[in-house]
Amino acid sequence: MRNALTILCLLSVLLLLPGAARPCSVFTADDGVRVLAGNNEDYYAQPPTAIWFVPPAADKYGFAAYGYTNDFFSQGGMNDQGLFFDGLATPYLDAETDPSGLPLTAGFLEDVLQRCATVDEAINRLFEYNLDGLIQYCQLLFADRFGDAAIVEGDEIIRKEDNYLIATNFYHSHPELGYYPCERYEVLEEMMQDVQVTRDYFAAMADAARQGETVESEIFTRYTTVADLVEGVLYLYYELDYSNYLAFNLAEELADGGGTYLMDELFGDDDNPSDDDDNNNDDDDQSDDDDDDDDDGCGC
Repeated sequence: MRNALTILCLLSVLLLLPGAARPCSVFTADDGVRVLAGNNEDYYAQPPTAIWFVPPAADKYGFAAYGYTNDFFSQGGMNDQGLFFDGLATPYLDAETDPSGLPLTAGFLEDVLQRCATVDEAINRLFEYNLDGLIQYCQLLFADRFGDAAIVEGDEIIRKEDNYLIATNFYHSHPELGYYPCERYEVLEEMMQDVQVTRDYFAAMADAARQGETVESEIFTRYTTVADLVEGVLYLYYELDYSNYLAFNLAEELADGGGTYLMDELFGDDDNPSDDDDNNNDDDDQSDDDDDDDDDGCGC
């Protein structure tokens, strides 16, 4: 009974959206040196959103995660080893699971971040759980700082074969099940043909795939993250505004003891320490080499 209630809790955000209105986009790319991963979290205007940082402990990696304040279930995140994940709602898929696996808990994806440094390790750990009732309704994209990436689609794994990988709300392995074709996927795939692995270009892709014209829209992009998996920096954009971002150096946040921040307070407070020059310097040098990105980038 407890496992059934946990699954219902985990699916609460994923499955409340009706029919074809289940958005969200996740994407990653590398150029042989840099590896970035981005996501758009698309949903209704409530509940509020937050980002939290959990320092490393004995035999556990530290990580950042983000999601909604009604349950603080990790919709996505990145750890201090450069492992990233994010999840998306999908049509029902008849997938096999292991009934003898570990019972699901609300923190099972955080457990993956705390124990795993690579995509392969994350997939292996994930399938140590009994995913019945969950994996049939959502998919997970994992990426790591070595440039590896994969989408877990039920009991199938879609591996990154080119220098990029994209997931929206259809299955690569079973597009006939629904939400395909997907305009957001097509937009992102077209932009990946000339991808620049920079924060500005990834923000431009997120902007192009965003949902809603304003925050008054029924469903809109609540937040966007761009994760630099090599440098360990997480960039956060909020509610359709691609002209402003916060840069979190993960190592520094974890060394400071971690913490939880409400996104509306972060972006409403000009004095927030996470929005200082030091946190932006890591990407400023990169942006100087990519001036064209500024024109392509962040306005919405």
